Amino acid sequence: MKKCIGVILWMVLGGQAVAQERRPDLENRFLNPPASVKPYVWWHWMGPNFSKTGITKDLEAMKAMGIGGATIFNLASAVQETHAPTLNNPWPEQTYRSPAYWEAIRHAAAEAKRLGLEIGLHNTAGYSTTGGPWVTEERAMQKLVWSKKTEEGGKILLLNLPKPELPIFQGWGSPKNRATFYKDVAVLAVPVGTGIRVNQVIDLSSKMDANGLLRWEAPAGQWLIYRIGHAPTMANPHPLPDDIIGKSLEVDKMSAEQNRFHWQTVIDPLKEKIGEYLGDSFKHLLIDSYEADFQNWTPAFRAEFFKRKGYDPVPWILCFDTKADKKPFILENEEQTQRFLWDFRDVVNQLFFDNGWGIGKKGAQESKLALQFEPYEGPFDIAEGSALADLPMGEFWTHRGGIDERIAAAARAAGRTVVGAEAFTGRPEVSQYTEDPAFLKPTANEGFAAGVNRLILHHWVHQPFDDKYQPGMGMGWWGTHFGRHQTWADPGKAFISYLSRSQALLQYGEEVGDYLCLESLQGFGDLISKRDFIKQKITVVQGKIKLESGRVYPFLMLPNTPEMPVEVAEKIKNLVAGGATIVGAKPLRSTGLKDYPECDTQVAKIGNEVWGSGKKYGKGNVCATLEEAKRLHGIKPDYVIEKADSAQAVKVIHRTGSEGDVYFVTNLSKRAQQITVSFRISGKQPELWQAENGNIANAPVWNEKDGRTSVQIRLGDYQSAFIVFRKPSSKTDHVTFINVENNVEDWTVLPQREGGPNVLFSKTPLKASLGYASGKTRDVKVSGATEKQLTGPWEVQMKPKLEAPFTLTLADLVDFSQHSDPRVKYFAGTATYLKTIQLEANALRPDKRILLNLGVLNDIVSVKINGKDLGVLWYPPYQTDITQAVKAGGNTLEIAVTNNWANRLIGDEREPADFEWGTDRGEDKGRAMKAYPDWFIKNEVRPSQGRKTFSIWYYYRKDSPLKPAGLVGPVRLELMDTKAI
Repeated sequence: MKKCIGVILWMVLGGQAVAQERRPDLENRFLNPPASVKPYVWWHWMGPNFSKTGITKDLEAMKAMGIGGATIFNLASAVQETHAPTLNNPWPEQTYRSPAYWEAIRHAAAEAKRLGLEIGLHNTAGYSTTGGPWVTEERAMQKLVWSKKTEEGGKILLLNLPKPELPIFQGWGSPKNRATFYKDVAVLAVPVGTGIRVNQVIDLSSKMDANGLLRWEAPAGQWLIYRIGHAPTMANPHPLPDDIIGKSLEVDKMSAEQNRFHWQTVIDPLKEKIGEYLGDSFKHLLIDSYEADFQNWTPAFRAEFFKRKGYDPVPWILCFDTKADKKPFILENEEQTQRFLWDFRDVVNQLFFDNGWGIGKKGAQESKLALQFEPYEGPFDIAEGSALADLPMGEFWTHRGGIDERIAAAARAAGRTVVGAEAFTGRPEVSQYTEDPAFLKPTANEGFAAGVNRLILHHWVHQPFDDKYQPGMGMGWWGTHFGRHQTWADPGKAFISYLSRSQALLQYGEEVGDYLCLESLQGFGDLISKRDFIKQKITVVQGKIKLESGRVYPFLMLPNTPEMPVEVAEKIKNLVAGGATIVGAKPLRSTGLKDYPECDTQVAKIGNEVWGSGKKYGKGNVCATLEEAKRLHGIKPDYVIEKADSAQAVKVIHRTGSEGDVYFVTNLSKRAQQITVSFRISGKQPELWQAENGNIANAPVWNEKDGRTSVQIRLGDYQSAFIVFRKPSSKTDHVTFINVENNVEDWTVLPQREGGPNVLFSKTPLKASLGYASGKTRDVKVSGATEKQLTGPWEVQMKPKLEAPFTLTLADLVDFSQHSDPRVKYFAGTATYLKTIQLEANALRPDKRILLNLGVLNDIVSVKINGKDLGVLWYPPYQTDITQAVKAGGNTLEIAVTNNWANRLIGDEREPADFEWGTDRGEDKGRAMKAYPDWFIKNEVRPSQGRKTFSIWYYYRKDSPLKPAGLVGPVRLELMDTKAI
């Protein structure tokens, strides 16, 4: 049986060296990533627990680890589901916005400048959304509330209308205070019955006095009387620093006055305290994900609605009084009620941007700051929010995906070349100081495949205390636990380098999108919101649609709906008349009640004009399907997965710029795959750029046909590679396909080494048929590998994070958690295994390669041979080519394996607790430390000497299962015979 194979990229160590001073910019950025392409972090300051010493150490550690910048969050001293703070904090005077706080912020800005890092600040205390202790109930988010009575008419009614019950916020945040502020909107009466007409709604507002006394001469019949007002939703920013819990509210998102007040209150102190750093080391403000729940009113809403829609919304707001089945109160008929609700949602969205987020961006820009924004989960348009932000952001967690691809698509259309993501947020069930780079790799590649090109790591918690307290401060029960106290912080730099190199290429040029989508993302397109489409000056240049961002598209894809606002229909008509191509079904009617029913007539008329003349209108074209539009414009697929074991698991991102084209290819499968990808590129040499080690080499297996280039690669599970086209293709022969007999899967092609040819090798004997560009074929035979297992004894130098180093000798490799010595069983740190290995001169012939296979290990490893650093292996298989580092005779092997904190934390639970337990969320989530103990505050000797670790959240119990740790092996040398191709 023949099997197509390609290249195992993690084994590629050779490459094409180019002098750094002559490297093109793209290559130089890849090999030497600047700060702007490196991952950033969210830097959580927990309540009053911050220190200048800790700030400096954190920032220096970020610099050393390869982090580009940080966003400061001011949170509660512990963050849990209950948001309960930790008591007895050591610096109670360091309250939010106290003199000590501003001194710390200034110190952070100065240190960031010294280190060449960027910092910024979340605009409010907590991580959601916009508000603070300066927001009173009058300034807060508002919602409609009402009370109602049923009365018999035909007489003068003298009624006391009670105030509606006022809200208690039911979302995240604490405490659950009931609103006290209330203001009337209207008193309305409607006849009891079905089929209520709007003109039957009677406004009685002038007939009620300030005390709620209504005097009304009611017509005969039964009447339902509403007292409608607005009150604060009581949504609060959260989780708040300890001193302002219960003293803060979310600002009214639809009031220009209140948003100007909020953003001025945020920015003015920054100008005063750190003005010289604004736009320098202090560069951004952030709006995190929206968790403030809904808002449906603001004092000016009635006037704003009338200005935008041309009719009074107040009679229609009765439809919010839902029936028992949760369906709206029907006015006129079902269609008109739904049209009003569409108008209402549209005005809410407009006000969120015009009077809310837009004011925040304007305030930031006027202060030389960029606005970062996660524009989702709220009553506003994701695409419009993505276009508004200077850095639009998504979010993904370790236990699932979650990036909304609309964010990147809308960012592209708006000309944003960098798209961020809150990355690796971890739930307590899965992030228990057990996370490592291998665990994080799949979600990182999923994020990149969704269009993200700046990961902002969640989280790096500020460590204000003495370094003897580790793992130290956490964000309550949340992860992932990056930071300077992480066990693998030093070898983990290899993972950060992988992210940085990947982002250097993923931020290059612009991401390719073949066409533009309106409102609804479809296929391989970019996205523009309805409002941006209406507001922008969009032109048609040589039959193509050009946005204000400069992005150009061959056609516009319409949403799959028969409704269309009049303004959209008119703009589409003008674009097509000017030569544009549109794709979609003819619109039949309008969306809301604005100018109803004339609006329907207008839309239908435009639909008949533009769609009614066949496939042409004016200078432009009207296509019914996406395929038809692609054929019309000659658009071929940007890439095609020609061969793969699981094609749906292969994702591709394409960036293009002045230096060429870059494709990110990732395998999102748990199994390795042989993959052939065809690209819409011709006349250029495909190169393989490996972000894991910085290797650049010509792709050894590829061919060109019919204006497309196909490349064969082999990707391991959740592995990625970049295929770069930047140089003209050579005229020399190159392998265009490889077929293998005997169903052999574990062989590969390595690019040239030291100027020699590509080589073919395998662990088992095989016969391969090679095809060349000239049409020639040639069979080659490759013998299998000879394995040599390295057995004990092993000298192991143990360097625990919190104890004195020691050395032991192991007769055989063993999982540390199975060892009898408690120092080993509960070890957390780096264990370096030492051994001398003998090699005969025959093993070092030019046609030989020697691989070191470490087998099973936990969790990350660096390898040295004869003092030569061979780098870090941070995900399995833990295997590396050591050919260039070994010599005939004795060779010194050093294998430094770092495990995580878990076993040490479990071991400590077997010792008495020298603090009081707080909230216990169960064995799957852990429990809190209630208060900092007095011995800690006074810096005294800790009572429980057997406890080595110190933290504010404890995930484990004394009987929690230990985690595998150390080098388990077997460790093997694999001597490979290779064949030049």
